[in-house]
Parts: sequence; structure tokens; C-alpha cells
Amino acid sequence: PFYDHKHPKLKETLVTVEQLDKNMSNLRSWLSRVEAELSRPITYSVCHQREIQRRLAEQQGRGDVDSLVQIPQRLLLL
Repeated sequence: PFYDHKHPKLKETLVTVEQLDKNMSNLRSWLSRVEAELSRPITYSVCHQREIQRRLAEQQGRGDVDSLVQIPQRLLLL
């Protein structure tokens, strides 16, 4: 492409924007799954602290939102 040698900043910006678009798509999919899960009632046959912590860790272990927030910050620095 025309920007490879003459405009390295443009190439870097385009790559970052493409990554942002991909991450936004992934986040939309993830949010749809979370909304579907939240629409169903949570039932426990036996309520143990360990099970509650496991389910909480499943949701907190996702870095999607953090990585998505970092990309616009990187764009501002370009």
C-alpha cells in the first residue's frame, strides 16, 4: 500500500483502528452473551462460597473491556 514507506504513522494508526474495530466486535458478542446469561435466573442446588467465587471469577477474568479502553488511548498518543 501507499503508506508503507512514506507514512509509518498512518500505517500504525490504521492498524490500531483495525484492532479497535475487531475488539469492538468481540465486545459486542461478549455483551450479547452476558445479557443472555443475565436474563436467566441464577439457581444453585447447593450454595457454597467456592461456587459463587468461581462464577464471579469467570466474569472478572475477562480483559475485553480493559483492552478496548486502551486502544483509543493509544490512538490519542499517535
